[in-house]
Amino acid sequence: GPLRERLTVLLTTSPVGRHPSTDLIDEVIGSLQLADGVQTCDMIIVCDGYRGASSEGVPYKESKFRSGIVDPSSAANYEAYKAKLRERADERGVPALRVLELESRHGFGFAVRAALELVRTPYVLVVQHDWPFVRRADVPRVLAAMEADRGRLKYVGLPTSTTVGHRHQHHVLSKYGMRIAPFDVDKRGLQMLPLIQWYDSTHICEVDHYRGFVFGPRKLVARGGFIEDKFGKAQLAEIRERGLEAAHPAYGTFIVLGDGFAEPCVAHQDGRDARNVSKFRISKAEDLDKDVQRQAEEVLQWVHGWPPRASEVASHLVRSSRC
Repeated sequence: GPLRERLTVLLTTSPVGRHPSTDLIDEVIGSLQLADGVQTCDMIIVCDGYRGASSEGVPYKESKFRSGIVDPSSAANYEAYKAKLRERADERGVPALRVLELESRHGFGFAVRAALELVRTPYVLVVQHDWPFVRRADVPRVLAAMEADRGRLKYVGLPTSTTVGHRHQHHVLSKYGMRIAPFDVDKRGLQMLPLIQWYDSTHICEVDHYRGFVFGPRKLVARGGFIEDKFGKAQLAEIRERGLEAAHPAYGTFIVLGDGFAEPCVAHQDGRDARNVSKFRISKAEDLDKDVQRQAEEVLQWVHGWPPRASEVASHLVRSSRC
C-alpha cells in the first residue's frame, strides 16, 4: 500500500536555548526531502513539557535543558516556539501535521510513548529535532525489508558516524569481543547488521514492538530519560550475558547498511551554540539561485500552514554543496 498508510513520522522536540526560533527543527524538517517518500507521510510533532519551578514553587534561575529545567525567559521562548508550530498544524491535511503538547516533563522516551497513542500506522520513523538527514535514504526500501521479515527486523536504525557498517562491527569486536555480521535482505545488496544496544538516533520501528516490548511490562524506560539510557543498557547486558543468538531476537534491533547505506544518513546538529547556524544545511543565505529557491519552496509547502513567502524562501538553503 501507499507509504502514508504504513509509516508515520514522529518528530520530538523540547526546550533549547535557540527558541523561539524554529531554525533547528526547520533544519530537520527540510532535510526530510532526502528521505524518499517520507513527504507523503503524516507527521506528529511531540513537544515535551518542562519544569519551570522547584517543588516549593520557586522559579528556576538557570536553565538546564537536558534535565527539562527552564528559567522564566526560556519558558516564555518555548511557549512562543510551540505557538509557531501550532500555526502550522493541519490534522485533516494530506499529509496531516499534528502537534502534541505535553503538559509536564516526560523526557524523550515517555514523549515517544505519548505520541504513539496517536499513531495509526504499523511503523514509525522516529526523528529528534536536532538529527537532520545528511544523505539520501531509500526509506521505502528499508521498510519493505522490515515488512518482509517482521519477526526479525523490528527496529532499523539509519547509519550515523558511530554506527555505520564496518566501523560498528570493529567497535563491537574490540570493546565486547563479539562478532556481528551483516546479512542480505534484498537482491540488490541491502544489508542489515545486528545492533546490540538500542540507540535513540533516527530509526524505523514497528509500533507494536514499541508498545508491547520497549514500553512493556519490564518497565525499562524511565520518565525523564532516553530509551537508550536504561533500555539500551539492559539490552547490552542481557546480550553479553546470554549471547547474541539467545538474547538479541527479542529486541530485533539492526542498522541498515550495504547498497545505498554505506555512509552516514543522519547526523547530530548542535543547536545550543548560535555559531553552529552557519553549519545548517537549511541556513540563512543572502543569494540563492532559482533551483535552490524551488527546492526550498517544495519543502516549505510540504508542511501545511507554513506558506513559503518570498522572504522565507530566500532565507532557506535546502541543499548544500556537500549533498
